[in-house]
Amino acid sequence: MENTKLIKRAKIIDRILKILQGFAIAGVIVCAVFIPLTAVFGEQVIASSNDMTIGVLDLKLIGSPESYLNMPNISVSIICMLIGGIIVSAAIWYCLRVMREILAPMKEGTPFVEGISGKVRKLAWTVLIGGGIAELGHVISRIFEVQAYKIDHLLNPDAVASYSYNWSFSLWFVIIALILFFLSYVFRYGEALQKESDETL
Repeated sequence: MENTKLIKRAKIIDRILKILQGFAIAGVIVCAVFIPLTAVFGEQVIASSNDMTIGVLDLKLIGSPESYLNMPNISVSIICMLIGGIIVSAAIWYCLRVMREILAPMKEGTPFVEGISGKVRKLAWTVLIGGGIAELGHVISRIFEVQAYKIDHLLNPDAVASYSYNWSFSLWFVIIALILFFLSYVFRYGEALQKESDETL
C-alpha cells in the first residue's frame, strides 16, 4: 500500500517537474532573444522614455534621460542581467533533470537504489556553482547599472552631502547546497541498508 502511494506521488511530481523544465527552456530562449535586441535597440528604447528605475525607486524625469544616463553602460547592465537569466534558467533545467533522475526509481517503488546519493550530490554542486555564478552576475550587472546613472545630476547638491553604494551578496545557494549534501549522506545510508536487505534476502 505504501509503495503504491510512493509510486503515484513520484509520478505526479515527475509530471510537474517536466512542465517546470519547459518553463526553464522558455526562460533561456526569451533571454537569448532579448540579448541581440538590447544590443541593437536598447539605447533607442531607453532614450525615448522619461521614466527611470533605481532599485525599488521609480523616477519621472523632466526631459530625456540621456543627460542622466551613460547609455552604453545601461545596455551592458541589461545584457548582463539577461546572460544571468540564461545561466539561472539553464541551471534550473539541469537541477530539474537530476531531480527527475532521482524520482525515476521511486516511480518503480524503490527509493534507495544505488547511485541516488551521487545524483543528490550532483544536485548540490549544481545549486552551489549555479547560485554562485547567478549572484556574481547580479553584482556585475548592478555595477554597470550604477555606473550608468549620473547620480550628481539626479541628486540635489544642496540637500545631499554625499552618497555611497551598499553592495550585498546573498548566500541562499550555499545553505540549500549544504542541505542537499546532508541529504546525499542520508540517501547513501539508505542505499547501504537496501543493499544489505537485498543480500540477506
